[in-house]
Amino acid sequence: MAVDTQGKSGWTGKDVSEREINLLNQRVIQFTDIEDTFLDVWLQLENANMDELAAKIINAGLLFEHYLSQLPNDPTQRSPEEIAQLETYRSDAGSALDEGRAALASTMTTAGVGSNMTSSLTSTAIKTGTLTFWSYLAFQEYLAVAAGNILSVVGFGVAAVAELFLGFWLAGYKGATNRYTGRNKTKG
Repeated sequence: MAVDTQGKSGWTGKDVSEREINLLNQRVIQFTDIEDTFLDVWLQLENANMDELAAKIINAGLLFEHYLSQLPNDPTQRSPEEIAQLETYRSDAGSALDEGRAALASTMTTAGVGSNMTSSLTSTAIKTGTLTFWSYLAFQEYLAVAAGNILSVVGFGVAAVAELFLGFWLAGYKGATNRYTGRNKTKG
């Protein structure tokens, strides 16, 4: 399905100039850049357990972005009051971003990234070991089935299932411990 955007706007029924389309495209890019920047810093702050600063960042970004969305696409069509208010929001948002980035940089240098990396590696190592040992047990069960030894099939089967659940429980328990101590937190 092809859409003709040359000179017409299907949703308004009005003729739209190429300049208006370009202004709209620039606005969309600007909007996306604002969202990307603020959400990135916000998520990093959330993961570092700096919830208050994260809230400050997201609020400043949303105020700036949403106010901008209310203004005409063409900057020449904006009133002096709108321009002044937009600059206030832009300045506040920039200050909040600077504060958030400085806090993140400070956290990286004082705490280092070792604690999060260690807890993440521990959980990954437990999962890897679990799957490796489970694969061994599953292979032994396959061999027992091929040999027709029912007692070994049951034994290796129970061991494989128990080992799989125990390993992932340990990896999940380590992750839950990290959440309670404030390490390795993620947002989804």
